[in-house]
Amino acid sequence: MWKKAMEFMVDFKMMMSLFFSAGIIIYVIFGFIMGVREIPFELVVQIFFLSILVTVFQYLFWNEKSAIKLSGATKVFIQYILLGFVLFGMSQMFHWFSVGSATFYNMLILYHVIYLGAIFGFSIYFKVLGMKFNQKILSFREENQGK
Repeated sequence: MWKKAMEFMVDFKMMMSLFFSAGIIIYVIFGFIMGVREIPFELVVQIFFLSILVTVFQYLFWNEKSAIKLSGATKVFIQYILLGFVLFGMSQMFHWFSVGSATFYNMLILYHVIYLGAIFGFSIYFKVLGMKFNQKILSFREENQGK
């Protein structure tokens, strides 16, 4: 039991660290473009808690043992809506920008572009991975057909 709990914690922390790193990198890139040269400590903490939430979404929707059995497209759409509401709520709670401002519309466009880009990137990755897997199965069958 403890071994499984520790394995889960290691996996969770690794995934959360990846999301946290991605959040910091995205902020650094777009902050640099907008002329921001530093990251406030409060924003680092907000990105940290947001990465925990995104990791929970990841395990809730995409874990093999997940109780949620929906199609991939439905999971992506639900996660897209939930994350959009969370980001909007955080933006208003932490005063990132006001609704209707130019920054609001820029962030809205940025959210769509990053989310769609991630979906596109993962779909290509899994198609390539799936093709490699299929090729290995075919070669295995050919090798073992005469046996």
